Parts: sequence; C-alpha cells; structure tokens
Amino acid sequence: MRIFSELWRDEAGVILSAEAVVLGTVGVVGLTAGLSVAAKSVNSEFQDLAFAIRSLDQSYEIPAQQGCGAYTAGSSFKQEPVEDSLAILCDIARKADKSEKGEASKAARLEKQMQKKEAERRRDKKVKDL
Repeated sequence: MRIFSELWRDEAGVILSAEAVVLGTVGVVGLTAGLSVAAKSVNSEFQDLAFAIRSLDQSYEIPAQQGCGAYTAGSSFKQEPVEDSLAILCDIARKADKSEKGEASKAARLEKQMQKKEAERRRDKKVKDL
C-alpha cells in the first residue's frame, strides 16, 4: 500500500492538461492534413486510371459469313477518337476541381433550393386547406 501512495504523490512524469491539449491539437491537425493529401492523391490516381481505360481502343469488326445456304450478318463498332474522349474527360476533371473550390456556394445554393421547396410545400398546404 505504501508503494501506491508514493506513486500517487510522485510528480516526476506528470503530463499537464495543457500539454495534452496541445499534443492532441497537433495530432488532429496533422492527421487532417495527411488525410487531405491522401484523398487528393487517390483522386489523382483514379483520374489517371480513367484516362488509361479510355485510351484503350475497343473498336471491332466481325465480317458477315455465308455458306451452305446460311447467312450470318456481320457486326462492327467504331470507337470515337481517343483524343476527343480524353478532352471530354479533361473538361470534366477541370469542372470537378472548380466545384471543389466553390463548395461553400454549392451549400448556399442547396440551402436556397431547400427553402424554396419548403415555401412551395407550405403554399400547397394552404391551398388544400382552403
């Protein structure tokens, strides 16, 4: 029991609450910054993967077959030029980057739309009550 009371009174390894708060804050800020960088690099890799998949040419042609009184129609598919579709993908990526910067305005627009729908719902309810 004496050992426990000595340990209780010992202040050699005490961490003050202020130090704990500072360490916790630095840890959370570091974790947030790290996760943000990780998310951006994952998005970048997915964008590269989309460009690589779109660069594959999927065009094909199967000629018609005829023989022994039977006929099978041919089939073909011509893919649009890769440069055109990559340009479309680049435009989509640029728009997505711009929309990330305007996230606050998106939230404001959504809020306005919700208020507008709520006003319409109230108006419709008043009309039904009459």
